[in-house]
Amino acid sequence: MTATAVYNYMKMQNRPYSVNDVVTNLHNEHSKNAVQKAMDELVTNGKLFEKVYGKQKIYCIMQNSQYDTDELMRIDKELQSHANEIESKYQEVVKEVKEQEALLASLKSSLTLEDVQKEKITLQENVKQLTRKLDNLMEKSGSENLQESKRKAQESLDEYSHEYLKRKKICVEILDCILENYPGNKEELYEEIGIDSATV
Repeated sequence: MTATAVYNYMKMQNRPYSVNDVVTNLHNEHSKNAVQKAMDELVTNGKLFEKVYGKQKIYCIMQNSQYDTDELMRIDKELQSHANEIESKYQEVVKEVKEQEALLASLKSSLTLEDVQKEKITLQENVKQLTRKLDNLMEKSGSENLQESKRKAQESLDEYSHEYLKRKKICVEILDCILENYPGNKEELYEEIGIDSATV
């Protein structure tokens, strides 16, 4: 019964189909296995012929000898086009499967809700301990304004850095003047004077 339904459908449509196409187009009235067996039987009986394109099998109704070469070429091109379309869909599905597998692996490697809750408790405890330490430091410092101390320290650092850069520039200029008449290269001069090249 399945073989008859498949043959009549293929004959009426007279175009190439895969097994999945036929199952879908027959509105899933017959199982995929039944359709596959029916199509294999029809191929054996010479009513259908199959062509394999990569991993895809495409079936077409066996044409009467009255068809000329051009018609057969057209059918072959249609078969190839259909196979390419199916292969393209297959590659899209493979790509989507890989993306989903990567997402699943990522989710498996990330923390569970239970782990996150434990981590949250640990971090909250750390914050409490650090807050207590800060409070103790504030008490020990008395009325000293830590923000003001920090500002003064930063000002001093900026001033010393500025002076250091000025002196470094003067030093480099002097060394460049010496190098103009020095018989060796810069490294030799630095070594002779006792200057660490990393500081200049």
